[in-house]
Amino acid sequence: MVDQTQIAATFDQLTGLRLQSPTLERLWQKAYGDSYPAQIRPNAFYPVEVLATIERLIGQSDGLLLAELGCGHGGAGRYLARRLGMRVTGLDISPRSVAVAEMLAADEGLSDCASFQVGDVAATGLSTGSCAAAICLDVLPYVPDKAAALREAARILVPGGWYGFTTWEQEGFSDRLGAAQVADHRPLLDACGFEVAVYEEPRDWRRQHKALLDSIAAHGRDLRLDMGEGPATFMVNMAHSALTELSSRRYVFGIGRRRR
Repeated sequence: MVDQTQIAATFDQLTGLRLQSPTLERLWQKAYGDSYPAQIRPNAFYPVEVLATIERLIGQSDGLLLAELGCGHGGAGRYLARRLGMRVTGLDISPRSVAVAEMLAADEGLSDCASFQVGDVAATGLSTGSCAAAICLDVLPYVPDKAAALREAARILVPGGWYGFTTWEQEGFSDRLGAAQVADHRPLLDACGFEVAVYEEPRDWRRQHKALLDSIAAHGRDLRLDMGEGPATFMVNMAHSALTELSSRRYVFGIGRRRR
């Protein structure tokens, strides 16, 4: 099993470099086209349509709290907070990611309504029933105890609160990700107190993912110039490994609603 501190260290190194790499930005834009969430610049694989659906279901929620669980640089949480009038609190195991998220929130004038802290998605420390909504985008594959993460999401939500997530599904334990994987998250959602409102594979996701991974694998030289040898090698190796698994995984977007 991959130690969570190792995952945190990896994202500590990559978060700022991802945002500073014009090569990665170009590759993401080309792979996703009109589906690329350009305002967020995610280090992730979800299309803009995922955010639009989450936004539509949550609706205008002035002053209410949104939790971004596994926030990275906090782009999705800040985006939704602006669009819906919400406050956002983000948690991530990477201290560097949290620092970048805080810096970007300050740059965008959101310091009064956005806060970020180092934390565990399975033990957030947030108060019970404190959040109107929560999102967890491309994070669950790295979480050793996915049931614990879903129970924690249900705990921090008000009855009727929304939980939006994206993840990959596959059988068994992934050595690459260092955690047991889940073939279908719907039974876990049900057991943890959620009614499933949306559960689908985003349109065209497999082509988008393959196009992005192929491009990353082919642009090692440009990435080394942008990011340095170590991070570029990590990105290229990640792309090759993920490509070998692409046919045995599926990417899903789900929204659960905490039972009242």
